[in-house]
Amino acid sequence: MSFSAIVPRRDRIAVLVGGAVAFTVGEQVVEGIRPALLLDPDPAWAIPRFLLWIALLSAASAAGALAAGLFFLWRRSEWFPLIPTALPFRRKTLALVAGGALLAGTALRFVALDRIPPSLWVDDVSLIAPALALKGDLSDLADTVRAAPYGVPQPYGSVGVLYLELYRLALVLVGETVFGIRFLSAVAGVLSLVTAMFLGRALLPRGGGALAALVLAGLRWHVLMSRWAWNAIVLAPIADLAALLLLRARRRGSLLLGAASGLVAGLATHIYLAAWIVGAALLALAVWPDERGSSGVSRLRLALTFTATFALAAAPLFLLKEGRTSPYFARASDHNLWREVGYMHSPLPAFAAVADSLTAPWFAIEPYGHHDLPGTTRLNVLLGVAVAVAFARSLVRPLEPFSAYLLANAAVALAASVAGGHAGLPNSYRFTYLTTATAVAAAGGILCILGRFVGPPRRLAALVAIGLLSVSGALAARDALLRWPARRETFDGFHGADTLLGRSMLRWERYGDVVLAADLENTRITLEGVRRYRLDPDYLREAPRGSSRGREFRVVPPGSTPREGDRLVERIGDAWGREWGWVYGRTER
Repeated sequence: MSFSAIVPRRDRIAVLVGGAVAFTVGEQVVEGIRPALLLDPDPAWAIPRFLLWIALLSAASAAGALAAGLFFLWRRSEWFPLIPTALPFRRKTLALVAGGALLAGTALRFVALDRIPPSLWVDDVSLIAPALALKGDLSDLADTVRAAPYGVPQPYGSVGVLYLELYRLALVLVGETVFGIRFLSAVAGVLSLVTAMFLGRALLPRGGGALAALVLAGLRWHVLMSRWAWNAIVLAPIADLAALLLLRARRRGSLLLGAASGLVAGLATHIYLAAWIVGAALLALAVWPDERGSSGVSRLRLALTFTATFALAAAPLFLLKEGRTSPYFARASDHNLWREVGYMHSPLPAFAAVADSLTAPWFAIEPYGHHDLPGTTRLNVLLGVAVAVAFARSLVRPLEPFSAYLLANAAVALAASVAGGHAGLPNSYRFTYLTTATAVAAAGGILCILGRFVGPPRRLAALVAIGLLSVSGALAARDALLRWPARRETFDGFHGADTLLGRSMLRWERYGDVVLAADLENTRITLEGVRRYRLDPDYLREAPRGSSRGREFRVVPPGSTPREGDRLVERIGDAWGREWGWVYGRTER
C-alpha cells in the first residue's frame, strides 16, 4: 500500500512536521547520551544499552507524534491561518508606519557607528589597503578576487573586487576612519530596509510592506550586522533586488526580467560567497509551480534564462585571475560537512547539522559572541510565532508566490547550512541576507493572524500588533546598542585586544617612537591598520606641545622585565580586568 493511500494529501504536512520534530529530538537525545554508549559492544552493557535505545526511540516518537497531532488539530481548527488580510488602515497611515520604520531603522544603524562595536574587525581593517590600491578602472579586474583577511600568510577567505570597489568609494567619500570603514555596512542595512518593504508589497496584501519594514527596523540580528558585517550585509539588498525582478518575471512571464534577475544575482557573487545560495534559491523559485497553472516549459525557459545570465555575470571570477594567490572558494573548501565526516569517521556531524539548522531561527543559540547577543535565539517570541505561522501556511498552500518565496529560500538555505558542516552552527553572519526574508515572513504571519479577526476587532488587533512590534524593536535596539557592545563575548569575538593595543600605540606615538615587541606579532594586522589610518574616534590629530625627540615607548606582554631607564606608563587592559600589554617609556640621553 502506498504512502498516499495511507495518509491523505491534506494530512501529509502534519506527518512532515512530526517527522522533522522526531528527527531533531532524536538527534539531541543521541548527543546527550553520547553515541559511544549506544554503540558499546560490551555484553555487560547489554541491558543498559537496550534501555537507552528504548528511551531514545520513545522520546523521538513521542515528540514527533505530539507535534504531528497538534499540527493536525490546528490545521482543522478555525484559528489556522488561511488568508493574510490587509491592514485595516488608510494609505496615509500605512505610509506613516513605513516612514517611521525607515527613519528609526536608519537611526539605529548609524548612531554612534564609530563606537559601536567598540572593537575593530580584522577583515575590515586588512582590506583598507587593497581597496585603496584599486584605480577604479578595468585594470582592477585583471584578478577579480582578493584574499581575506588581506596580508596574512594563509588567508581563510576571499572577496570580490566589485565589493572592494564599493568599499574604496566609501573610504574616499567618507574618509579612512572607523565611521568610513563601517559606512558601507550601514548603508546596505538601510537599503535592505527599503528592499524588504518592496518585497512585502510584492508578496503580501496592503500593509505588508510597512510591516516588513517595521519588523526589520527593530530586528536585532539585522541591526548588529548593519554595523560591521562588511560584505555579508551588502549582499542583502542585492539579493532582494534579484528576487523582486524574478517575482515580477514569474507574474508577467517575462524572460527579459528573468535575465535581469540572473544578472543581478550573478553580480552578487562578486560580493560574498553566500550569493551562490541566493542564486540556487532563486533558481528553485523560477521552476516552482504556481497557482495559475503555468506550464512547465515556460518555467523551464525562465530558469534557463536566469541561469545563463547568472553564469555570465559570475564568469569573470573564474576567467580573470591574473596573479591570484587565494582561491575564490577558500572558505567553503577549508571547512565543510565532507571534511567533518572525514576526520570524525562518522556520519553524526550530518545529523547534527540538519537538526541545528532546522531549529536555528527559534531555539538554537549563536555560537559566536560577536555575531549576536550571547545566550539569545535569533527570534524573540513575537517574531518566532509570526514566522512559524507563515511557514505553516506556506507548507499547506505552497503554490502561492509568498509561499514559494519562503519555501525556496528555506529549502536551499537548509541544504547550504548542512553542507557547510556542523561546527559553528547556526552562523547568523553567513546567512545575513535572510534577515529581509525573515522580516517578510514575520509580516506575512502577522497578517495571517489578523485575518482570523472580523470587523472592529481586526483594527484593534492590528494596532496591538504594531504596538508590540514597536516595543520589540525598542528592546532589540537596547540590546544591540547597550548590552551587546559591553559583553565580554563581543570583545573576545572581535579580538578586542588587538584594537586596545593599536589604539594605545597610536596615543603614545604623539609623544615619541613606539615599538611593538616581537612577542605580540600575532596582532600586527589590526595594530598596523589602527596606527596607519588612525582608527580611533578619540584620536587627537593635533601634535602635543613640546618636542618628542629622544622619547621611546615599547609595547610588551604583561609582566615583561623593564630595561634600564624604562618606566611603566600604561597597563593596557579591558573592562574585565585582563591585561593585554604594558607600555614602557624612556627618554634617550
